[in-house]
Amino acid sequence: MEKRTGLSSAEASRRLTKFGPNTIVHVAAVTPLQQLLSQFTSPLVILLLLATGFSLVLGETLDGILILTIVILNALLGFVQEFKAEKALEALKKMTVSTVRVIRDGVQRELDAAQLVPGDSIVLEEGDKVPADAKLLESMHMEVNEASLTGESFPVEKSAKEKDNAGVFLGTIVTHGRGVAEVMTTGSATKFGAIATKLSLMKEEPTPLEKRLAGVAKQLGLLAGVAAAGILIIGFFHKNPLIEIVLTAISLAVAAVPEGLPAVITITLAIGTQRMAKRRAILRKLAAIEALGSITVIATDKTGTITKNQMQVADVWLDGKAYKAKDGKLRSSPLFTKLLTVGVRCNNASLAPRGDHGGHDVIGDQTEGSLLLLATDHKTDILALRQEGKLVEEFGFDPTTKTMSVVWKEGATTTILTKGAPESILERSTRIAMGKEETTLSRQKKDQIFTAFESFAKLGLRVIALASKKITWNNQSREDAESNLTFIGFVGIADPAREEVGEAIRVARDAGIATIMITGDNELTALAIAKHIGLIERGEEVITGAQFAGMRDEEKKRHLATTRVFARTTPEQKLEIVRLLQQQGHVVAVTGDGVNDALALKQADVGVAMGITGTDVAKEAAEMIVTDDNYATIVEAVAEGRTIFDNMKSSVKYLIGCNVGEVVAILGGALLGWPFVLTPIQILYVNLATDGIPALALAVTPKHHAVMRRKPRTGKGLFTKFDLRWFAEVSLLTGVSTLLAFWLGWKTGNIGVARALAFTVVILAQQFIFWDIAAGDRQLLNPHVLKNPWLMLPFAIMGIQVLILFLPGLRAIFSLAPTTTQLLAVSALITSVMLITTAVRKRFLRHFYYQHS
Repeated sequence: MEKRTGLSSAEASRRLTKFGPNTIVHVAAVTPLQQLLSQFTSPLVILLLLATGFSLVLGETLDGILILTIVILNALLGFVQEFKAEKALEALKKMTVSTVRVIRDGVQRELDAAQLVPGDSIVLEEGDKVPADAKLLESMHMEVNEASLTGESFPVEKSAKEKDNAGVFLGTIVTHGRGVAEVMTTGSATKFGAIATKLSLMKEEPTPLEKRLAGVAKQLGLLAGVAAAGILIIGFFHKNPLIEIVLTAISLAVAAVPEGLPAVITITLAIGTQRMAKRRAILRKLAAIEALGSITVIATDKTGTITKNQMQVADVWLDGKAYKAKDGKLRSSPLFTKLLTVGVRCNNASLAPRGDHGGHDVIGDQTEGSLLLLATDHKTDILALRQEGKLVEEFGFDPTTKTMSVVWKEGATTTILTKGAPESILERSTRIAMGKEETTLSRQKKDQIFTAFESFAKLGLRVIALASKKITWNNQSREDAESNLTFIGFVGIADPAREEVGEAIRVARDAGIATIMITGDNELTALAIAKHIGLIERGEEVITGAQFAGMRDEEKKRHLATTRVFARTTPEQKLEIVRLLQQQGHVVAVTGDGVNDALALKQADVGVAMGITGTDVAKEAAEMIVTDDNYATIVEAVAEGRTIFDNMKSSVKYLIGCNVGEVVAILGGALLGWPFVLTPIQILYVNLATDGIPALALAVTPKHHAVMRRKPRTGKGLFTKFDLRWFAEVSLLTGVSTLLAFWLGWKTGNIGVARALAFTVVILAQQFIFWDIAAGDRQLLNPHVLKNPWLMLPFAIMGIQVLILFLPGLRAIFSLAPTTTQLLAVSALITSVMLITTAVRKRFLRHFYYQHS
């Protein structure tokens, strides 16, 4: 591509001020005021507002004011939760910044796409999402998928030479070739910007988890309806006051249905996903949270995920000898100059000078960048080398043959320059460059070269071979162009393993998650890295793509259990491996960064795209983006995903356990022919203070110590059989304890004393339910449990309860009688029973509890 200078930084800054950032301004679907008003639209809240009016009309002013106060407080709590969740999600979106290669001040650099301005020159390659509406200045076999604009699924060919076909548009994806384009319009002025407002108003479909929770809410709604109807019938039968019957029925309906559930779920997801983002894992689809907790296999790439992707040529093989890359003797070799020429010209990467402490940053593929760095280290002028001649044709990297070639014309000479996997280059070579001469590449010589590059691979080096041949160019096919090559030599590129990966693999193994490496690299290179990080254990094996292709399906499935490294694989084989694993019942997470990985990413239960090296195609296909391209981050994301699911489930369990317990107490008392065990105000207070706030606390509980020491979830339902037994236990415990307290208080002949005891016991019972869930499988008095600040919340609620019981003004509001002696005795007795019950369960079901709940 010809030399371009692009805009100057000063001019780009001026245009950014004039045209604004390259972002789509979305119309807010819900304003804060609308969000606040929406808190008053649920049927239950409308019922409470009607109850308020009903109370005021009948002269029950205090009851009416208190109910209205509780409704307003509950609405404000829900609004704050949803508003914070929305802000957290907005902050999360800002973290998914897309970058673009732009030419400014004569050099290529990577910028946030929002900084693009009209007039910028941008470099587009296969896998890139077009960042603005632009006009092609140069193109090479370029095809663009415009489905996001036109709905047409087939790629459209683009050419800088055809005026009517040179436009590329924001949001479309380059599926083949590359080019340079000039930005014409940005942001809302683009074609996509014109329809962005409509898109922003489209309602998203609920996730499977949300549908499942909606089902739970409907079941609770049915329970609420039955309980409220029962209270109405029983109340009329016992001739209770009409206002008391109606308010109690409404309050019981409110108590049975956890109206705070949607807000709790929203904020759990928002806080959890933001916490994951801080750990460099960004969830694009919330449904992935369910799958994260069930993953049994992580199929990971090697380069950049297991390794650091800090490519540097370590060794060079030329003329039958191996040299260290920094060996000064290489500079005097004409053959080395030839090798560098191929490495620089058959290359789409570029180098950007570092302004801080010298050196260069690689823009583009790191493997290709390592060849440019090698040339720079040996004082080769890369720019001059690329300007001496003209690129006539390019055959991009083929993941099957693992080669890339360009046709280069310099003066009257046209040359094919090729680089790729050594075995592929050797297979296509018939001659070899030796010194200043070329000789026939014999079978014996090929075997010697094969042995040499195997020795490089055994050291964990990534080996790239280079070749060339002079040609008379007549638009030959790729197969013809890449045949009868002259082998020049190869380089060994060092890419050290990440230090933290070995421990992450061990953690995953303890969590019941198998790790397999799927790579296009040579099997010896992959094996060396796998052994270094502890991926390979005794009895486990390495299989090449060629070996895998020769197996029958049943044989492939059999080998999946023991194979930890798949080397020299194609994208199609990667997809097949994922499908076979899923057929065996595995839940699979797959990493990918290229266009050809998109199918495997979509097929996987959790597709994980690389944030640094990943193409936009890969990111679009994935459920999660790892911003540091690190395998260890994926394992951390699994732990966080399990924690999010656990916290969400804990909140739901708490709300249901408490609410059903209240219904059992109130309905049970009514069936026994007693006065209503709790007044409407008491029920509503319990629902606000001891239900909603603790449920939120459970939503932000820190990661459990054993979250990665249990096997993956296998059930598809939200609750297990153990959970159902737990619901029955805590509901009966709460209901029976409350009824017992009421009965003992009623024996005094004072209904105020009876309700004070029942009111206190139901709140105490819910605090033990909270502790029971928050502590997990640990003893309640375990020092580690007490370090969790949220576990101190029950003490605050109990403190408020003491104030309600002993301050005359608050006691009058809640219709409670002075109960000092009786309260302390009965509460202590019932509290002891609940504490002993909880402690016994935790002692004898400690490990079973966390594994199965």
